[in-house]
Amino acid sequence: MKNILTLIILLSILLVGYSQNQLNLLDGRQIKLESYVFHTQEGYMNYSLLKKNNKIKNTYSELDNVFSISINGQDSIIYMQLLEEEFTVDEMSSIVIGRQNALQEYKPWWAFASGVAVGCTLLLPMEGMSMWVFPIFYTAGMAFVRPSEKYVIKRHEYAINDDLYLYGYRSTGRKKIFKNTTLGVLSGIFVSGAILTTLHLAAAQ
Repeated sequence: MKNILTLIILLSILLVGYSQNQLNLLDGRQIKLESYVFHTQEGYMNYSLLKKNNKIKNTYSELDNVFSISINGQDSIIYMQLLEEEFTVDEMSSIVIGRQNALQEYKPWWAFASGVAVGCTLLLPMEGMSMWVFPIFYTAGMAFVRPSEKYVIKRHEYAINDDLYLYGYRSTGRKKIFKNTTLGVLSGIFVSGAILTTLHLAAAQ
């Protein structure tokens, strides 16, 4: 009997040690949790996660931003449809899965490269505020660019009949395009400034 109790305790410890808890947010982010505490009355949860440098980070999330929490692969849905015009649980599930896939696989490096090229237009012979017009308008315009439906369906054939999945994937893809574009333009501006400064110093000598 004593040996059986010891075995049960050891198995319990192993199960706790290997348990995997994952927070699934509405924006598509999936966060591996070290620990978590719900504050339902206040409408938020505290949790800790392991960063890439192996340090623990303590933070929180509003429950309105949470879709579900997975414990060893079993999903507990947190999201609720409060108003008739809001998405149902099944509808939001399609959107969240689309966002998750876009975060994991969609890499619009071309947006960064084109942003660098646009930022480098400051090297062109223009004066005053006119040199800033193209970078500003280009960046603003790219805020509305999304991956095409054809692009998404080619990689996820089932999306052809799931408009909400397409919506989730493309909306997150749009954010990644805009982020990469902005970083690219700023990098191009930095490069242009460095080149112009170097040329100015060389001419002054």
